[in-house]
Amino acid sequence: MGQKPPLFKGQAFRLVSIGIGLVVGLGAVLIVQAISSDNPLPVRYLIGAGVAGIVIAAFAAVIGLVVGRRVFGQRLEIALRTAGQTKWQHGRVEASPGHLRFRRYKWQLRFVSGDPVDYSVRGVGHDTGQRPSKKQIWSVNPSLHVIEVETDRGTLQLGVQAHQVDDLRGQLQPAGVQH
Repeated sequence: MGQKPPLFKGQAFRLVSIGIGLVVGLGAVLIVQAISSDNPLPVRYLIGAGVAGIVIAAFAAVIGLVVGRRVFGQRLEIALRTAGQTKWQHGRVEASPGHLRFRRYKWQLRFVSGDPVDYSVRGVGHDTGQRPSKKQIWSVNPSLHVIEVETDRGTLQLGVQAHQVDDLRGQLQPAGVQH
């Protein structure tokens, strides 16, 4: 892909959900510790432990993102479905002019499952502002941008991060077609 996006671009949904889980979990542990102890801890220790946990988690998240980017590179990860369907398939894409190769993930984890599926691209639609429905929040990121792609097997809808839309459209556009 073209230039590298900023480190946190496209990761907000994941980072916010991890952060909320960390704060709720840490809060529960500290409250149980404070209530159940015969010799309660002073409030400054509880606040200090909470702040230390948040600082350590933030540092670990940045290190994890940097190491993950170096090890795995800039993957183009998408959600894919046939137009009109409700179920999304998650996976990684290799895009070239007029060609799309989709490698499906197993159980939404980042383990590639099965053989790749190749599509011949006939046309790529614009970003219309369409998003996955809020009812699908447990299966797909609701902030994904949905673009339609005409292929030899019918119309596909690709859900991609906002910063990936233009790059993906440019890579998939068949040769000789203006976008």
